[in-house]
Amino acid sequence: SSGINAEYGSDREFTFSLDDNNLLTLQHCSTSQISPPGLVLVTFNLVFAPGKPVRKTVNLTLDSSEGGRWVFPFTVSSTPATPDDNVVIRANGLHKDSVAGIRLNSLTNSAVPYRAYLEQGSDPDFRVFPEQGDLLPLGTEGTLIYLAYKPTLYGKVHNAKLVVQTANNEWSYVIQGQSPSFSVPVGVATTPIRQPSNASSGTRKNFIRQNMRKIVQKTP
Repeated sequence: SSGINAEYGSDREFTFSLDDNNLLTLQHCSTSQISPPGLVLVTFNLVFAPGKPVRKTVNLTLDSSEGGRWVFPFTVSSTPATPDDNVVIRANGLHKDSVAGIRLNSLTNSAVPYRAYLEQGSDPDFRVFPEQGDLLPLGTEGTLIYLAYKPTLYGKVHNAKLVVQTANNEWSYVIQGQSPSFSVPVGVATTPIRQPSNASSGTRKNFIRQNMRKIVQKTP
């Protein structure tokens, strides 16, 4: 919120108005006589609480009971908020859809139209549906918006950003698609392992010594 003061001559009454009451709330604080005599100090607050990024010029109009009118144009702007949440979707397999859902309500007692889309730069492995419809009112189960992830290759983490917008509000979500969890397979060999032969087990034979014995035996 911000405070604004304005000074005007003579003892008069004022009314105030904004040409956009969705972005700003006007709160009249006081009207008082100040010095030099004949001047009036008008003080009020403007409350700016945007529900989504915006930049717009708004006109504040003051009308006096004596017929005067003053118009004050000023510009309000807001930057994108931090994402509302992070969503991780684990793939069921290549070229297969894995689906997650986000449930949202409107911030009023009536349904409001919405538009859902993936920001530019999001990986093409994601899609959102339905892309438009109505957010159900507060106090209801809300509207379910789906995210589908269909990877075409493994070994890479895929990323996207989902944005859901109404006329006055916005929600955003960071989406991450991951490969299926991997576990080392455990099984039984189909071919039996050959056991070592008796010849190769135990103490090795000394063939040189055996041959020497045979030569000695043959010598006369």
